[in-house]
Amino acid sequence: MTDSRGTLTAGTSRLDEHARDLGRAVLAGKMSRHEAACQALADAVETGVVAAMCARHHRGLAAAWDIDEITSSVTSMLVDYSLARSGRDGHLDATFFADGSTSASGWIGKVIGAMRPTRILREMHAEPSLLTDPDRLERAVAPSAEDQLLNAEVPDVQAHTKGMPATSATVRLVHASALHELLGLPPLRCWTLTSTQRCEVLAAVTEDPLLPARAVAGSSGDGDRAEAAWIRALWDGWTGDDVDAMAALSTPVRDIPHLLCQAALRPLPRPTARSGVLDRIRARVRETVPARAAPVAAATLEAFLDTEVETHTDFDRIRRPLTAEQRSRRDASAAALPDLCGEAARHLGVDRLDVVSGLIGLLTDPLPVVDARHFTPTPWRFPT
Repeated sequence: MTDSRGTLTAGTSRLDEHARDLGRAVLAGKMSRHEAACQALADAVETGVVAAMCARHHRGLAAAWDIDEITSSVTSMLVDYSLARSGRDGHLDATFFADGSTSASGWIGKVIGAMRPTRILREMHAEPSLLTDPDRLERAVAPSAEDQLLNAEVPDVQAHTKGMPATSATVRLVHASALHELLGLPPLRCWTLTSTQRCEVLAAVTEDPLLPARAVAGSSGDGDRAEAAWIRALWDGWTGDDVDAMAALSTPVRDIPHLLCQAALRPLPRPTARSGVLDRIRARVRETVPARAAPVAAATLEAFLDTEVETHTDFDRIRRPLTAEQRSRRDASAAALPDLCGEAARHLGVDRLDVVSGLIGLLTDPLPVVDARHFTPTPWRFPT
């Protein structure tokens, strides 16, 4: 199916040849633009071009979810984007391909590559709608991933996330990001708690998974617990309607407050160093800020990595106990981080929370299926 350069041959050549014929038929008035677009899409599905483009452009997403389900959702989005609907024109015009200068498989690949992973996740959990186009374009209903998304337990995905760092923390971030995207909810205000408070809340939530739901609901039984007050502080930025929307979708076995709380409080997953991600992050901070701010920005990043980032080995992701020297450095970094963030903010001309947002964004943006804006207090980012 592929040549030595990894370029599709059999499927794409058939699709491109047929698309050229369809474009010429439209120009000759023998076929409508809509009918030609439907046939081109059907060919793209049947020749395996759509599936191959999904595997190529959304490898990170496929590491945690079934590729057939992703392909089904992408096909639905591709059809919706390409074909005309009431009130708008479709984007797929077969006449583009009539002279052979534009490839149909290339066009489809660019569209699929531009699809946001979070939008694909949302489509995967949406109720599939019936298509009104020819039967060949109707797709089978994919098994819903709702249970996986809303399950209170961390699914066992080690075998399916090779290359993804800190699997447990990553999966919770992925799931929480998808929930935020689905519900349109603001981030939890975890930056209002100290490192010690976050650790204590995380331990309490691990011991009592229903504590976040009770605390957010204002249960009187936990009124005297400091952890309950800290949990409520996480939801300070939410309106009553936001809380009601979350509560309406939550049950004891599908506990959204527990999932969001765990994701907000856990250390961030660390990108795999062997891919050069950490080196690129350090270079981005060092080279894109003003020269006078570079030293303090770099020191702030290192303290943030020590304090807030879950460490693991590069190759097998096995967590090893911290040495005495590492524990001492982590404690020192945790103590120094607030002052370093304040100093970096003064040098950069932004607010302290902007620096916190930028640091979180540096670590979550490289994860292909996490939307960083759901975990940061402001939209500020380090320049690129």
